[in-house]
Amino acid sequence: MRLVGLVEILAFAAVVMPSSWMEARYSSLGTGAMPQGPVFDAVMRQVSWTYGLHGIGMWFIAADVVRYRPLVILTGFGYLLTGPVFVAIDLFNGMPAFWIVGNGGSCLLIGALLLGLLWFEPQMAHPEHGQC
Repeated sequence: MRLVGLVEILAFAAVVMPSSWMEARYSSLGTGAMPQGPVFDAVMRQVSWTYGLHGIGMWFIAADVVRYRPLVILTGFGYLLTGPVFVAIDLFNGMPAFWIVGNGGSCLLIGALLLGLLWFEPQMAHPEHGQC
C-alpha cells in the first residue's frame, strides 16, 4: 500500500507541471495532439491532485493496517471494481495496450494482492489454524 501511495503522491507534480511537459508526455502515448483549452487543463490537474490525495490516504492506511482493516478491504474491492471500468474506458477511447494493462491491469493486481494478503493474514499470523 505504501508503494501504491508513493506512486500516486507523485501525481502532485502534474498539478504544477508546465503545459509543454504535459503535451510532450501526452504525444509520447501515440494518441495524437493533446486537446487544448481550460476545461481539459483543469480536469487533468484536478485528477492529478485527487490521485495525490488518495496516495496520502493510502500511506496513512498502510501505517496501521490492523486499525484500518475495513478501509484496506474497501480499497481492495475498490481496486478490483476500478480495474474493469478503467479497461472499458481505455478500450472505448482507443488507448494503446500498454496503457490499458498498466491502468486497469494494475488496479486488478493491487486489489487482488490486498485482498489476498488479508485472506491469508490470519493463517500467516497463526500457522496452526491452517493445519489439519
